[in-house]
Amino acid sequence: MSALRARLSAILLAACLLFTSQALITPDRAAAADPGYLMLHFTGEGAAGQQMYLAHSTDGLHWNDLNGGAPILRSTIGTKGVRDPALVRSPGGDKYWIIATDLCISCGQNWEAAVNNGSRDLVVWESTDLVTWSQPWLLNVAGAIPDGRNAWAPEAVWNPETNDYVLYWATNKPVNGVKKHRIFSARTSDFRSITTLQTYIERPGPQEIIDTQIVEMPAGVGSHRYVRASGDGQITLEGSNSILGTWPSASTCASTRTSPARTPSSGCGPAWRAREPSPSSR
Repeated sequence: MSALRARLSAILLAACLLFTSQALITPDRAAAADPGYLMLHFTGEGAAGQQMYLAHSTDGLHWNDLNGGAPILRSTIGTKGVRDPALVRSPGGDKYWIIATDLCISCGQNWEAAVNNGSRDLVVWESTDLVTWSQPWLLNVAGAIPDGRNAWAPEAVWNPETNDYVLYWATNKPVNGVKKHRIFSARTSDFRSITTLQTYIERPGPQEIIDTQIVEMPAGVGSHRYVRASGDGQITLEGSNSILGTWPSASTCASTRTSPARTPSSGCGPAWRAREPSPSSR
C-alpha cells in the first residue's frame, strides 16, 4: 500500500468511527475505576423516545442500557423533546455539557413544521461529574439568522487558538431562492451566550448539509490535526490544521467520500465518551 493510501485509510477509519461518535474524555479517576464508553442518545419519536438516554460499553460494540433503560434526563422546556445530543467536555475535565436539538416529532410538531418553522434554540445541561445535572436551559443560536427556520444537530469542539468552543449546527435558511440546511457556527465558553455567528459550511447548488462532526486526530495519524465529516447526501471528509481556518476540498486534500456505516445497534444521534487520553495529550 502506498504512503498516500495508508494515510487515507487511517484518516477514513478514524473519521468514520468518530463521525457517529464523539470521542471525549472523562476524569482520570473514572478511567481507573471503570474503563469503557458512554453513549448518550435518544431512542425514537414520541415524547418518551426523544429524551436523553445512556448506554455503557467496554468495547464500543456491545452496549448495556443504564438507568434501567429509562431516560436519565427529560427536557421540560422548549418543545419538551430533545434529539441529536452531543456530550462536551471542558479541557480540564471538570465540567461537562449536553447540547441537543430542541425538537419533539409526533408530540406537538411534524417534520414539515420542524423544517420550516422549528425551534431556533438548543437545549443545554451542565454537570461536573456526569451524574448530577443542572436544570436545562435554552440557548438561542438561530434567532439572529435572517429567515433562519430551525437549529438542528449541534456539536462543539474546543479550539485552543481562541481558548473557547466552536459551536456549530444546521439551520434551514433560504438564500437567493434556494432553501436548504447550511452549517452555521459561533464561539462560546459557557453555552449560555455566543459570539456573532457565521456561515461555516455550505455546499453548492441545492445540496443540503445537516450533520457535521469534527474530531482531533491522534498525533502521527494523517497530515491534518482535524478531520471534518459531513452528511451532505454522503459522508464527505475534509482535513485542516485550524478549526476556523481553511478546509481543503476533496480535490486538494487527503479527503474522500464514503457511505454511512450503520448497524442495527447504531441508535440515533449517539455521542460516545471514550475513557482514554485525548489526542492532544499523546
